[in-house]
Amino acid sequence: MEQEAAARGKGARKGSAAPPARAEGPARPASAPKGPGRGQQQQQQPPSPRDPVEGAAWLGKAGEGSPQAEQGSAPSRRKAPPQKSPPQADRRDPAGKSSPPAQGRGAVRKKQARPVEAKALAEEKGAAASGGAPRPRKQGPPAQQEPHRGETGAAPPGRKAAPQEKRAPDAQEPQQKGAAAAAGGRSSLRPVLRRLRLRKAEISHNSRRVNWVRDLLVKAIAREGCFGSVAILGTGSYYEHTKITKPDEFDIMLKVPEVRLELEPYDTCDYKDPYYLVKLKRNPTLKQLNKFADQEHLSASKILSELRTIITDEVKTINEMKVTVEREKPGSPAVTLQIGEPPSRISVDIILALEMTGTTLWDSRKGGPDVKKWLGAQMERQLYRQRRCLVPKNVKVGAHFIDTWRLSFSLAEKTIIKYHGNAKTCCEDNGKKCCRKDCLKLLKYLLEQLKTKHQSRNQFNKFCSYHAKTAFFHTCAKWTSDDEWLPENFDECFERLLNYFLDCLRIVELKHFFIPEYNLFCADLKCSILAQAIESEQTNGFPIFKQT
Repeated sequence: MEQEAAARGKGARKGSAAPPARAEGPARPASAPKGPGRGQQQQQQPPSPRDPVEGAAWLGKAGEGSPQAEQGSAPSRRKAPPQKSPPQADRRDPAGKSSPPAQGRGAVRKKQARPVEAKALAEEKGAAASGGAPRPRKQGPPAQQEPHRGETGAAPPGRKAAPQEKRAPDAQEPQQKGAAAAAGGRSSLRPVLRRLRLRKAEISHNSRRVNWVRDLLVKAIAREGCFGSVAILGTGSYYEHTKITKPDEFDIMLKVPEVRLELEPYDTCDYKDPYYLVKLKRNPTLKQLNKFADQEHLSASKILSELRTIITDEVKTINEMKVTVEREKPGSPAVTLQIGEPPSRISVDIILALEMTGTTLWDSRKGGPDVKKWLGAQMERQLYRQRRCLVPKNVKVGAHFIDTWRLSFSLAEKTIIKYHGNAKTCCEDNGKKCCRKDCLKLLKYLLEQLKTKHQSRNQFNKFCSYHAKTAFFHTCAKWTSDDEWLPENFDECFERLLNYFLDCLRIVELKHFFIPEYNLFCADLKCSILAQAIESEQTNGFPIFKQT
């Protein structure tokens, strides 16, 4: 018995002399984790359920706003309130004996070290998130440390928050507000542009229907043999990737290649496009075109009427979907189809074009645009080496239409919009982006909205998207650098294009891009009224965009 008592006394003296964080005695449970040193990282492990002191310290660290958290963060020199201290009956080891005083003091120090360590780590993380240097840890004794705040950052009742905790949000707030204001100023028109994007599912669905009908019609035209072999070419805004709102309009060109023709300019009236009378040369491969000759000239009306007949007969055999042929429009070079029912109806314009042999766009240039600074010398040569194409377009003289043909630059325009940048990799996957196409889309949308707003008076019906595209070409040729069309400067770039279009409206002159001697703004267009409407929208921040 005396030996056991001596052993117990020796163990008690040994436990009281050891440091609190490393106290080990027979009264300490075997499963209790060893406390870390002051400079070591505390390992988050749940305490033994048999030690309520350790459990209270661990819960005080993990809980938010709990009484245990406030108790655990109290300084060592300040006595904890009696009602918050754990009952003495709970401070017992598994054998039922009271814990030694050294062990209790060590547990209190452990509870103090944990929140202080957590607070230092939280301050470092907060400084790293705000972009500043991490705050140095305080080296004072535990009694001088600031009490633990918990995850919510709220100070305990009766104590003021530290000054450094208040300065961190104030330092970040001006930067966030300035970034938000700058982003809002740069992209004030971007939300409008996002509404104009085409939906991929709708594009896929409509294009499949159009391609299916197109293939049937091409087979029917090839069976007749009067036009020989035709090449299918997609033109217009959909194939130029400048279509807005909905993929509901498609332009398909059926090109008859290598036709020997002789042109005779038709210049007896004031017209806004280059119209010609066409004569057939000796062409053994396309003798079928002779039946469309009216005396010595090739009749555009007869060829267009024959194409309409072939298409109408083939459409009548389609039972898979509803397809109708619209009535002939005087002066229109296209046969227009309607696929489906509203509101998902699709309009398809089928245009027949004759490609001339031995001639290129160089022959009709006559002081045309100098795109060398914009697209480069190689692209300029490639552009003007394209063959000239003629479409059956009748010119109106007074109340009558004359059987004429018109030069088509659809393929050249498609090439320009595809390779629209000064750099060779502009807007490619790995290239630098620009906002040229976005500016064109928004100008087209503004013109459409104004036409809809004033449709009761039919003031702007004669204005079309081709006027916007021509103004776009001239603007790009004037401001050639890609740095002048950066996406972050979209508002400024759109204002530049819009101001150029306004200048053309004020002087009632918009030159044809390829043949500058022709003016696209004729006298019967209400250019001044449209200019006033655009100026009003521009001054008031484009309220017409907010109405849609």
